[in-house]
Amino acid sequence: AVGRLERQHGLDVALRHDEHVERRLRHYSYLNSGLRLVYNGKTFQSRNGLFDLVMEDLQADGSEPIYPPLHYSEKTLEFCFTHSNSRYGETFYSFVNGQYTSDGGTHLSAFREGLLKAVNEYGQEKFDGDDVRESMVGAVSIRLKDPVFESQTKNKLGNTEIRTELVNRVREELLQFFNRNKDIAEKIVAKVQDTRQLRKELQEVKKLARERGFRE
Repeated sequence: AVGRLERQHGLDVALRHDEHVERRLRHYSYLNSGLRLVYNGKTFQSRNGLFDLVMEDLQADGSEPIYPPLHYSEKTLEFCFTHSNSRYGETFYSFVNGQYTSDGGTHLSAFREGLLKAVNEYGQEKFDGDDVRESMVGAVSIRLKDPVFESQTKNKLGNTEIRTELVNRVREELLQFFNRNKDIAEKIVAKVQDTRQLRKELQEVKKLARERGFRE
């Protein structure tokens, strides 16, 4: 019995190791379009970078994008996002110099701020960030000369000096895209407006429920 338990433990450890390696290779393929990686007979290759990551994440649970994922890519910055027709909350992947930052950091918060500024400016609105990002699936990757992480595991980027420039770059690129692709921009604004309205209606229902509870 002890021998079987030891073998099972060893198998579980090996499986977790393989899953970890495969996840890292899959991420690496998204960040290096065209690179072909093979591990244990499995091939990892992406032709469209973070666009493929966003689409594969959506396909994992059968979600559909409301509009084709918006994809921007150049040497030091790449990002991609869309809104889903069936997701709740937000799903974001972030990377620094190929390192997956599971806890985000300055680059992810700066991207979110630039996104919010662009949507508000284009739509001439004052949306909340949560309403803009609700049901959004996205990814952002940056290349940085001297990254500073907040822990040895490199899960979170701490370079605060890059924030202002990154916010402005994201905002400017998105505004240019919105003005070139007004049909997609209008879908984004309409989606955020619907989310805001639904949130307000839910808040009103909760308020009425509390008041009814007090009276009873």
